[in-house]
Amino acid sequence: MAINPNEDLKNQHLLAMGMSGSGKTYFIRNHPIIKRRGVRLVAFDAYETHDVNFSKSMAGFHKNFVDAVKSGKSFRLGLSVSPTVENFEKFCRLIWAAADGNKELVVIIGELADVASSGKASEFWGRLVRVGRKYGVILFAETQRPQEIDKTIFTQAGRKWVGYLEPYDHAYVEKNVGLEKMSLSTIEVDTYEHFYKHGSSIQRGTRNKKVKI
Repeated sequence: MAINPNEDLKNQHLLAMGMSGSGKTYFIRNHPIIKRRGVRLVAFDAYETHDVNFSKSMAGFHKNFVDAVKSGKSFRLGLSVSPTVENFEKFCRLIWAAADGNKELVVIIGELADVASSGKASEFWGRLVRVGRKYGVILFAETQRPQEIDKTIFTQAGRKWVGYLEPYDHAYVEKNVGLEKMSLSTIEVDTYEHFYKHGSSIQRGTRNKKVKI
């Protein structure tokens, strides 16, 4: 059960959207929070795209995670199992049980559309998204298919990164992120251009032109 709620903690959740090769994983890998020394970090990443120590089974991850939390030291752990709703919910339940408002816990979710739906967020994933902030949880969720994920993360992520998407997704993402109509049509494939939105601030960047985080 999550402990030590702290209402003063900032919302640092980030939702990254873009087709494969758009630069979203690169952006997350190089985010200052992810690169921070002493970070406590876990990832649900079936395709092992992030630089963490992976467990190939839920039991193995459970043991490694519990031991790491008890140690009081920093860690970078990942779970690489079949991306099913059941496995993801078990992962989220474990993270929720370890959440502590006195200690940051960074959580990366690989391809969210594989394990979430466009309906209501599942129980423990929903808890992490809605109230995880005050228990020290910082979410980094990425997806290639934004219309297939729950709307809870759209409303609760304080930061949003949007790279190249197919036209099918443009109007939906522009509306739910708060971008101007037709703005996503100006991003071309393989350019690594993207929009970064934090509150009312919207920046445009590339891999070489960094946005202010």
